[in-house]
Formats: sequence, C-alpha cells, structure tokens
Amino acid sequence: MARVIRARKEPIAKPKLVSRLALCDDGTVSGFVFDPQTPERHFTVDILLDGLVLKTAYADAFVPELSRQDRNGACGFAVTIEPDLLRAARHLSARLANLGTSVGHPIDLENDSAALVDLRPTCKLRWLGGLHFQGWIDSEAAVTLEAIVDGESVAQVRAVAWAHIGGDTEGDASRNIRAFDFHAPQRFADGRVHRILLRKENGEQIPATAVFVAFPDGLAGMIDVIGGYGAERLRGKLYDQLIPASLPLHDYADWRDRFPLPEPQPSPLRLAVVIAGSAGAQQTLSTLETQSHENWTAGAIDGQPLLIDSDALLEFLENAASDARHVVVTMAGVSLERNALARIAAAFDVHPDAVAIYGDLDFLADDGRLWPLAFPAFDYERMLEQGYCAHLFAVRRDALIAAIEARPDNLYRLFNCLLDQAGPLQADILHLPGALATMPKLDRAKTGSLLSAASYLHLRARGIDADITEQQGNLFPAVRIKRPFSQQRVTVIIPTRDRVSLLRRCLDSIAPAVERCGADILVVDNDSAHPETIGFLADLPRRGIRTLRIEGPFNFARLNNQAIATLDSDILCLLNNDIEASSDDWLEEMLTRLGEPEVGAVGALLTWPGGIIQHGGVVLGMNFSVAHAFTDRFSGDPGFLDQLLVAHECSAVTAACLATRRSDYLAVGGMDEARFAVTFNDVDYCLRLREAGKRIVLTPHAKLIHAESASRGSDNRANRRDRFEHELNLLRARWGEVLNDDPAYNPQLSRDGVPYGGLAWPPGPRVPRYNRPPRAGDLPLGF
Repeated sequence: MARVIRARKEPIAKPKLVSRLALCDDGTVSGFVFDPQTPERHFTVDILLDGLVLKTAYADAFVPELSRQDRNGACGFAVTIEPDLLRAARHLSARLANLGTSVGHPIDLENDSAALVDLRPTCKLRWLGGLHFQGWIDSEAAVTLEAIVDGESVAQVRAVAWAHIGGDTEGDASRNIRAFDFHAPQRFADGRVHRILLRKENGEQIPATAVFVAFPDGLAGMIDVIGGYGAERLRGKLYDQLIPASLPLHDYADWRDRFPLPEPQPSPLRLAVVIAGSAGAQQTLSTLETQSHENWTAGAIDGQPLLIDSDALLEFLENAASDARHVVVTMAGVSLERNALARIAAAFDVHPDAVAIYGDLDFLADDGRLWPLAFPAFDYERMLEQGYCAHLFAVRRDALIAAIEARPDNLYRLFNCLLDQAGPLQADILHLPGALATMPKLDRAKTGSLLSAASYLHLRARGIDADITEQQGNLFPAVRIKRPFSQQRVTVIIPTRDRVSLLRRCLDSIAPAVERCGADILVVDNDSAHPETIGFLADLPRRGIRTLRIEGPFNFARLNNQAIATLDSDILCLLNNDIEASSDDWLEEMLTRLGEPEVGAVGALLTWPGGIIQHGGVVLGMNFSVAHAFTDRFSGDPGFLDQLLVAHECSAVTAACLATRRSDYLAVGGMDEARFAVTFNDVDYCLRLREAGKRIVLTPHAKLIHAESASRGSDNRANRRDRFEHELNLLRARWGEVLNDDPAYNPQLSRDGVPYGGLAWPPGPRVPRYNRPPRAGDLPLGF
C-alpha cells in the first residue's frame, strides 16, 4: 500500500511595496505602487470609500518623481470620484486587488487636508514603431520641445496639435491637451536599441521617455539584405505587421526616390490620349514625348480646362485613333510620369475586364514641395461628391463610345457616364497605387459647378432626382448630394444601463431629428438598478418612447440583436446612449445615403465634447488591427485630401451611430454576439455587409458629439484588456489578410498611429486593385 505524503503548504509572501495614495481637490484619486524586487511588475488597485470598493485602476501610468530616481516610473494610477460621494464618506483607502495589501496610507476625508496632492501624469511619449513617435503635454499653449536620442539633440518637436484624454471611467474628467507627432532621423534605423527623451526650450526634461528599435525598410527587408532562413523572414514580416514603420508626409519626394515603382511589363497595346483644354496642353504634350511606352496617338481638344466636346472626341477616335482599343483622358496641364502610359497599358493587359483605370497623382505646392494624392480603390460616393478620379483616367474604347451617347461636356460627366446604365460598377474600375502624374492646381469655383452638374445628370440618368449643393472644397471641388428617400419606418435603438443623465441628454438632443423623420425610439435597458433610472425609464412610454428590458452581462451585440428581433421597422439606427446631437438633420442625412440600394450601412462624423474628432470612419490594418480616422483633427478640418468635406466609402463605421436596413441586418445574421460581445462587433458587421456586396459610407454631413465609453468605461482598463485582446485575435482570425488590404486606404500610407498621418516605410503592395467584397475565413466557435 502506497504511503501518502502531504506537503506542507507555505504561506504566500506578500510583496514589500513602495506606494502612495493622494487626493486632489478636483476629486482625482492618484498614487503609485511598485515592488522594488520586481519593478517591472504591475498591479491592479481597488479604491475604497468607507471600506467598500468603488473603483478599480491599473497602475501603469508614468510618475515623474519616480523616473527622476532612475526607476521605471510607469506604476501610477489616477481615477476621479464624484464630489458628492467624497462628501458623503469618511475614509478613502486603496489596496491591491485580490491580495488586500494596503496602498499608501488611508485618508481621513473629514480632517486630512495634507493629502490633497495630484499625481496625474502631465505628459506622455509613445513609440508607434519604426522612427515614429506621438505624445501629449498638458499645456494650453503650443509648446516647442527638443528630442534627444542617446544624448544627442536630433529634432525640434512642436506640440501644436490636439488630443483628447481622460474619461476612462465614470466621473473621470476628460480634457483636450496639446499633442505632437514626429519622426526621428533615418540614421537611427540601424537595428540597434536607442533611448529618446524630450526637454523644454528652457532645458527642463519632461518626464517621458521611450526606448525604440527601427530597421531600414522593415525587419523583413533587412533579413532579405543580410540573408537568412525563410522562418526568420516570416518572423520579420510578422514584426513589421504588428510594429509598422512610417515616414512623415513632408518627406514624400525623398520617399518616392527611395521606393520607386516597379517597371511594368512591356505591352503591345496602342493607346489614344485625349487632352481636355487649351491652357497647359503643351505641358502635357511635352511629358508625352518622354513616355517609355511609345505606341500612342494624342489629340488636344481646345477649350476651357476640364471641358470636352463630344463631337470632337468622336472625330478624333474615328480618324486619328481608329486603331486604339483603349483611351487615356486627361485634363490639360497634367505632367505625366515617364512610365504612366506603360503602367496603364500593362494594367489593361493583366486585367482585360477592367472598364476604366485611374491612378494616384502628385500635387506641387506653391513652395515647390511635392505631396501625394493617394487615393482609395474606386469609391462611388466620393466620385459623386469630389470627382477625385476624373482628372486622369483610362477607359476601354467601346465603353467610352457608349458613354459619349449621353453628350458629356466635361471630364466629371465623361467619367460618371460610364456608370449611367447599370448602377455603380465599382468592381470593373481599377485603381493603380502610385503617382501617374502631377496635377495642376484646380480652380475650385469653376470645377465645383462642373462637378455639380455632372453628378446631377448622372443620377438623373439612373432615375434619381437628387438635390445637389456646391460646397467649399480645398484641393478638389466638393458637392453635397441629397437623394430622395421614401417614408419608411425607422427605429432608433439605444442600449443603456443606469447613467440616466447621459440617456436624458441623448434623448432630448435627438428628439428634433427623430420627429423630423417620423422615427420611433426603442430604449434597451440592460439591468439598470439606480432608482432614478428606473423611474425615468418607467416614464418614457408616456413620451411615446418604447422600452425593452434585457437582463444579463453587457453584450452590445446581443442587446441589439434581441431588440431588432422585436421590431418590424424598415430602417434601424443604432445609437449609443452617450451620443448628443447638435443639429436636427443628421438622421435625415444618413437615411438619404441609404436611398442608394448598394449602401448597407451609413456612419456619422463623431467628435468629442471638446470638438476633437473621435470617429471619421474605420481604417483596417493599423498595427494589424483597426483604427478610427482623423482623431488628430478638430471638427471643421478638411481631412486628408478633403475627405471630411465629402461622403466617402469606408471598410467599416462605428455602431455608436450607424444606420442600416433591417433586411440587410438579418440577411448577414446581425452582430456576432458569441465572438464580438463588446468590441469589433460593428467592424465585423460592416465587413460581412461588404462581403454580401454592400458598400459602407461615412457622411461628414451628419455630425454628432460622442463621449465615447462614458457609459461603460474604456477598453484600456485592466479588467477589460484580456477581453479586448481576445476579440481582436478573433477579428484577425476571421478576416486575416483583409485587415492588411483595406480598399478604402492607400498602400502607400502609414499603418501606425492615426491613419493618414504618414508614409508607409516600406510601402505596401502597389499592384492594380479593384474594390471588391472581402472574404471571411471560417472561425468555428471555441477557437
């Protein structure tokens, strides 16, 4: 018989901590905690009032005084407690979550005024990968900082942009602060580890440092140069996906030289080249003479820029260019790249099904600096409101002759004639990443009227009687299109849990827009328990607002799915309870976009309460994840290439404010509540709509205020990070390479930081591409 030996259970040693707890007079509870034996360890801290846990914080914020003692310094925490709660309590304390070890000394709220100290961070420096850094400093005025790498002064950094911080937890005050974004010099991309810090003009070092490593042209490219095994290159590719590198947009000229476009395969195609306009025609003809593709015939049609005579165009095609099967059409004044015609011909060879081709362009500023006009794969909505692809394009001869039957008189109308008969044939329009030419400055007043007339005639040809209004553009013309929409049943769905002040403000602010559209409201209550909330919800039916109670843990996808199952509305508007409307036309604007049958979902432009943009569409592929666009801009900024002035296509939009048809919602199975309970459910839903052949549109003409996460807290909180990472991994598993190939984003643009903030280093694949539906991978439950 075997003898059983019981091991003695040793008590678990509690860590010997260095910690502090303080209270600021604005209600901010702050402090730090670290273990000197294992300084890299981070702790979760419970904040208690009179012995009851009120909040939980993760201690990983930067603490200046600790960094000056040659410690890591990233062990601080800060949360805000409502003044009413503090006034009603006697004692404030903190402890390690699950361990019970005290953090700092308890504070006697009735007598201890010496504890009123603020340990909140005043600045932040973040390495984004490669040589790219972002950060902020708590200052009302613009600040100039000096960047120091390994003791060497390398750059002047201007903190002139804006960012929004705070608001992670209930009662946590949010604020706008000065932000900066810069790149270290390229000589530090040497594969070695470097340390960077910042100091003010007076020589004072700000308490923020970072360690970084960068590789020339990415780690995968470096492995290719020095030689290595295939497995090592695969590891390098993964590193480059997760930690991408970038260069600033103002370095575009040097970037172009460093990453020249590959030479296209020789082509036997004969091209006809049509130049629209007299002024600048000679400049365009001179660049034709230097083309590497020599099999072409050109003709200039006299007149004003962008205007075209249909009879003269037909005469040229029938006589001088009778043997050309493909036609290149350009505005006068365009300076073609040496291989522009060769790239167009090669693209038609590889994609004979393409109806039309357009490419990226360059823009020469008044100071002589070159800037990239990096476009998306074909975007029908943006074509209508901006005409971005009509200044230089190529088209099959048969399609062009058929289009001329509509008698177009300018290039915007000539291009959209191609789509008159069968709706947006975006699957047949090819985009060539990389500049085909340098474009002259446009007269936006004249081009705006041309675009307005062209879009009106095109939509009328499709049987759509739309209202079109000219807007003030920046680089390009801009118009606003308002399609008619039939009076359909619309329901606004608002999930909520307590926080009655948010819900009250939301309902009051959206009431004019809801009434204007004859819409209904359904408030979905998820286990509210506060008496004031219960009373408020009970009174809503008297105001004509339906309520639905759904119990259980917060699952945004499930709440919407179950709510929609009770409705028979035609149109759904998913809305967060922390949304506040500032106009009465936002809902109508979103509904008019759904007047286009191919549009599956419409998103709005959302700003923080302080005016900084919180959501300008979702871009795929940022650090092999997704990111909101234009979060470094204030409301009113035109955005990259005027995107915030016109409606445009995105791969996804946030469900904080999303309009969609109920039939489309049900056809794709609604939101995936099993895999994406809280985050990425809207991204996954939009991608499945696109997989079904629908388009996703972001309209900046619908603007609302969003106090993001005010109702449920930030995903950066410690108790939610694991869930966030799990759902991100599920998104990567389902959509895979789709996340690295966003058709609404250009492969030449950066995939770190905020979208549209820099140049990809190195660029992504610059191959001809269609805007075609993505394909999801199979993702069985449990994997």
